[in-house]
This record gives sequence, structure tokens and C-alpha cells, in this order.
Amino acid sequence: MRIYNKPFSPLNTAVINLIWVNVLAFLFVTILKFFPFGNFVFNFLSFWPSKPLWASFYSILTSIFIHDGFFHLLGNMLWLFFIGTILEDLIGKKHIYYLYFGGGISGVFLFYLISKLFGNLNPIVGASAGISAIILATAIFTPRYRIFLFGIVEIELRWIVIVKVFFDFLGMFGGANSGGNQAHMGGYLFGLVYILFIKGIWNFPTHWIPKKSSKPTRSANVQINRQSPSQAEIDRILDKISESGYDNLTSKEKETLFKASKK
Repeated sequence: MRIYNKPFSPLNTAVINLIWVNVLAFLFVTILKFFPFGNFVFNFLSFWPSKPLWASFYSILTSIFIHDGFFHLLGNMLWLFFIGTILEDLIGKKHIYYLYFGGGISGVFLFYLISKLFGNLNPIVGASAGISAIILATAIFTPRYRIFLFGIVEIELRWIVIVKVFFDFLGMFGGANSGGNQAHMGGYLFGLVYILFIKGIWNFPTHWIPKKSSKPTRSANVQINRQSPSQAEIDRILDKISESGYDNLTSKEKETLFKASKK
């Protein structure tokens, strides 16, 4: 895959553009940390479950592009690049964006709900929920896709994802990254629903949406000549066929004969 020098170029894939956003956001926050107000900006962009949603609604989006450290960023971008590239080649650019943002937002909301239930006050940052949606969607869309783990062991993608989901599920209930694992599960849920929709296995309920009339609306009055060919004209064409053959008819005469046959 070619990585273009210009960020957000229309020639880039969705995966590359998302990596650009995450890398530039990380550099921005890292540079600001050299200044006294740097930590304030980082905390401002993070999602805090202790704050009311109306006061920090923006952070639902900003938090999915912020990372707490280089290796946090690196791990997420490696997953996004190697797995996201597989799926984007199969289903296209726009679905990667939908999965990333939908999975990221779903992960934040699940983290928020669990935090409210158990009184967690710690913030959350990172792209892993959106990437989790992409990972699970890839495993469902092409479960037997084979990759070389560490460049040595050939294994089907579904087994890697099953193991990852299993450990993320266990990690929801304790550990240093329990909040992150909770967000991962939210991403997995969105990825599952979205890819089943793409495959036509499950459809979003639409019975409550008013249906538009299928009858087309005319923008102008159009006069259509529906006059049938006369019997004299038909007889003339038939006589011509008997004399010189059907192939010698003009296109207009053939059309007239065709209309007469429909009567």
C-alpha cells in the first residue's frame, strides 16, 4: 500500500487517513505537554464519566483520537493498518469510516454506562473501540482469511479475533485497562451489528420511518403520440416484405410493424 505524503488526500485509503488523524493528534497533544497548560488540554479532550454528558459531549469524538503514550498509539495503529486494510479492500472506504466512528462512539457509551453503575471516575482515551469494530467486522466478513502471525505461523483471522475478544471480555471486570476493555466490547457490538447489516443477514428496523411514494412526479407536461399505425400503412409494409424481404425495411417501418403486432 502506498502512503501518500499529503494527509487526508482523496487518493489515500480510509485506513491511512485515520492513521494520519491519530498521529497528528498525538503529536499535537505531546507538544502541548511541554507547556504548563498541556495536561489541561489532554484532560479536556479525554472522556470523563464523572462529567455530565451535556458538558463534555464533544469528548465522545475527541477521545477516540487521543492516546496516552507512544506505545498506546503504535499498538492501535498496527491493528488498524493490518486488519483495516484487509476489510477496506473488500467492502470499500466509507464502511471503514462508519465502523471506526460508530465503534468508537459505542465503546465510549458502554464505558460510560458501566462507569455509572460501578462508580468509576477515571477517563478514557484511544482509538481501540473503533478499531475493535473493524477487527470483528473483518473476522465475520472473511473469517477464513489467512495471515502469518509474527511472519511465521499461518493462521485464520477468526481464531486471532476470537482470542482477542475473549481476553478483552475477561479484562472488563478488573485490571489496569478494564475501562479500555469495556470500550472494546462496545466496539465489538457495533462491528457485529454493522457487518451483519452489510451482509444482508440483519436489517435495521424501518417500520417507523414514513415511506415515500414510489410514484414519480412529473416536472413538466409531456405529450406522447399514442396513435396506432393505420391498416393501410401496415398493408403497405407487408407488401414490401413480400416483394423485397424484411431486411429491406427502414427502421421506421420496422418500428411501425412492431407496434402493430402489439395491438
